[in-house]
Amino acid sequence: MKKIIFDTIMLIFIITGDGKMIPPNESINSVIEELKRQNSRLAIINQIAQSINVEMSYEEIIEQVATPLRSVLPYDLLSFCLLENDQLIIKSGVPKEQKKLGVGWKLSRQNSAPWKAIKDKSCFLRQDIWNDSHRYMEDGTLRSLGIKSAIMAPLLVKNEVIGTLNFGSKLAFAYSENDFVFVEQMADQLAVCINNSRLFSEVLSIKSEWEQTFQAVPDRLFLINPSYVVLRHNRSKEITNEKTNQVCYKMFSCCGGQKKYCPSVTAFKTGRPAVQEVMGRDNKTIFNISAYPVSNEKGRPDYMVIYVQDITARRNMESQLFQSAKFAAIGEMAAGVAHELNSPLTAIIGNTELLARKKMSCETTEKLLQDIKSCSQRCNRIIQNLLTFSRQDSYAFEPILIHEVIKASLSLVSYQIKKSNINIIERFNSAIPPIMGNKQQLEQVIINLLLNARDALEGISNSVIEISTEMKCDHWSQEPVIMVNVSDNGCGIPDNIKNNIFNLFFTTKEKMRGTGLGLSVSLGIAQTHGGRIEVSSTLEKGSVFTLVLPLVNHSVVSSD
Repeated sequence: MKKIIFDTIMLIFIITGDGKMIPPNESINSVIEELKRQNSRLAIINQIAQSINVEMSYEEIIEQVATPLRSVLPYDLLSFCLLENDQLIIKSGVPKEQKKLGVGWKLSRQNSAPWKAIKDKSCFLRQDIWNDSHRYMEDGTLRSLGIKSAIMAPLLVKNEVIGTLNFGSKLAFAYSENDFVFVEQMADQLAVCINNSRLFSEVLSIKSEWEQTFQAVPDRLFLINPSYVVLRHNRSKEITNEKTNQVCYKMFSCCGGQKKYCPSVTAFKTGRPAVQEVMGRDNKTIFNISAYPVSNEKGRPDYMVIYVQDITARRNMESQLFQSAKFAAIGEMAAGVAHELNSPLTAIIGNTELLARKKMSCETTEKLLQDIKSCSQRCNRIIQNLLTFSRQDSYAFEPILIHEVIKASLSLVSYQIKKSNINIIERFNSAIPPIMGNKQQLEQVIINLLLNARDALEGISNSVIEISTEMKCDHWSQEPVIMVNVSDNGCGIPDNIKNNIFNLFFTTKEKMRGTGLGLSVSLGIAQTHGGRIEVSSTLEKGSVFTLVLPLVNHSVVSSD
């Protein structure tokens, strides 16, 4: 702007021989014309700045620039280039149908006039290209287009060059140094507009990518506020007659129509992610719901991202796998269960024969009948435990006492363990409260751990299995957990296979005894309960397998 004022003053005043500056009458008209021209150019810049917005494409930007500019700066070729990956590429221009030096044309960094403007960060004027002693790379193309003079200005944003604005004329000396100021100002204004447009395009592109990613997720994904109103979701095409301001638990069926089953309730309270498995309204479909809080600067969740997976098929497959592992365990327990039933049945038969054979005193008869009743109840418990263990899994979680689960498991395998001359030691923490879990599945885990401990003690004298419980703060989650430890003083696990023992179908047992399902299925059950299985082992000294379960279980399946 200072240069415009200075140039205008120099046009108005001329310096006389005695040093006085006076306006000559003969130059007043030209001065007025120059002032009008400068004002017109400033008005054009202002007009162009107001007409360009960030949503415009490069073609739309050049259209807004082309017509107004022609009235103040004649041209036959107009274009702007942008730097991309260290290449200078023409993004838009006039004429539109231009092929040579048209859209997409790349200007070589080596010996290029626009590149010179970029390197110098200033306008570069070429008044007579055809007769210029220095030849540039694009001169042959300009000559074929009839362009004889050109002016190129760098597009600067915070003193960083993003491209160039280029004018070309079929007249030699069409541009002068007086045009520099206007072209520079025009380039500065256009640089800001183009840069804003480019940034906006990048934002739109990123937004589009995220939206496509959002929509591509096959599972249900949605955003809710603290009132549980659905703000956005990725399955809108599947939902008809959709109402605004609808709460998620009424809009979707994944939590049985009641928000109390949704982990977002816990996540909003704690500000931490929460996961929960719930049964759908049809009492058949099982959903795994994850809630991820979006917190503000104060750490309070303003929104919640909800991710819902239909895991019915996976749970059904797991159930089949669990059943296979159960039947394998039942096969191992068969002899023991038969013996467990045989002893009380022998007593029942003998006592019944005594009663039938001769008359007894009332006291003796009552004692024999009581013995028969006791043995019958023992048989009934064994059969009930076996039936409970072998039946198809229910996914319902309920309050259970871990010690009752352990005792039921021991009733099915204790004979086999004692038959192998293995001593069983029980150390239970009686203060452990009930947890939410599935009794059958946890029995399966403990039976698998006990049978593995028995196998590890084969051929070992003075063999001992110790099963104990404890309650402590988890070193991982820092939450209270219960731990069921099954330890043995057996052969231990070699380091080279320790990482494989939980792999499906991996076994070190003989083919007729091992299926490779036990530990893999047990780990899956533990994880379903929000827990895990830990193992520590020393060769020739023994192993400890620990079932870790949370006291507050976040994977509760409801059938309500």
